Amino acid sequence: MARVLIIADDLTGALDSSVAFAERGLRVVVALDTSRLPDALAAAPDVVAVSTGSREMSEEAASAAVSRVCDVVGRFSGIVMKKVDSRLKGPVAAEVDTLSASMPRPVLAAPAIPRLGRLVVDGAVTGTGVDAPIDVATALNRPAEIPDIRTDADFDEALPDDLEGTLFVGAAGLAEAIARRLAGDPAIGGQAGEGVPESGSPVLAKPVLAAIGSRDPVTLRQIAALDKDALVIAPNGAVPEVRAAPLVVVQMAQGDDAIAPREAENRFSGGVCDLVGALKPATLFACGGESAAAILRRLGVGLLELKGEALPGIPVSRALDGAVGLDVVTKSGGFGMADTLVRLFGAPAQADLAGADGAAVTVSGRDAPKIVH
Repeated sequence: MARVLIIADDLTGALDSSVAFAERGLRVVVALDTSRLPDALAAAPDVVAVSTGSREMSEEAASAAVSRVCDVVGRFSGIVMKKVDSRLKGPVAAEVDTLSASMPRPVLAAPAIPRLGRLVVDGAVTGTGVDAPIDVATALNRPAEIPDIRTDADFDEALPDDLEGTLFVGAAGLAEAIARRLAGDPAIGGQAGEGVPESGSPVLAKPVLAAIGSRDPVTLRQIAALDKDALVIAPNGAVPEVRAAPLVVVQMAQGDDAIAPREAENRFSGGVCDLVGALKPATLFACGGESAAAILRRLGVGLLELKGEALPGIPVSRALDGAVGLDVVTKSGGFGMADTLVRLFGAPAQADLAGADGAAVTVSGRDAPKIVH
């Protein structure tokens, strides 16, 4: 039976909050949407996380999305955390209110991530990536305990003795604190992938296909630092012809003609899925919660098992259905430093490129990946 249930408003949030438990040896299964939550629980992991996909929804729609897990929440006797964006984006108050109606526990809200320099001071989120303090009480619009959090030690002190008697509201920093309480420090060498060289940079299983749908300024700075030879632009989501290589980075960008964001997202996710079939990557990297979820849904993936981190805050998981066995690496759009993608991918060496199949790959509906059900 699961000991921890995490309800996140997008897929990357579900993954980057629950990875702290996987790093400590606990088994973690993530449901890509609320319909797959019963399947995730049936797998009997230690930790279950579910994405409601509600970050960009209206308050009414977000409340309805969260309500679809409330039957489970109302019967769940373990630790429950509502994962929110650390900058409190989205309909946070509506989602917490909906959960609280099914689970009348006191609320502890702590959206800080100290290791990223994102803190809660005088009841407001401040620090790295925050232009002006964001008042937590205003965002919640309900009674809650809101401790100041500057360090991990502050988190450890703020957690109540009875973790099962509180509804926790926060981001990856809060999840890490709960994981520390349950399982101590992570095991040495817990990072996923093929290995980690002495430099500390990860080595992902190649070939790597990276799909970047986020337009967050943090991600745009990270893309600017990459080797441009690996970068492929997808205007308005239209993925062009791509050559096979150890690393292919496909970035959705604005095109000459204005189209609806949903149409661009559909084009992009469809084109990336065609590339998965054509290029057969060992690792799929997806940046941006909406993009990651759309791509994985098209591949038939509904459940992921977390394996660990490629870099701190960048989880690695493996598909349990759909594209079974595919390694999936995810990153939220607003996460990381300017060199995060450079560290994650590195600059592809010319020797590697020369050894790859240089033939152009034209993708079409006929090249769609084989889905294993």
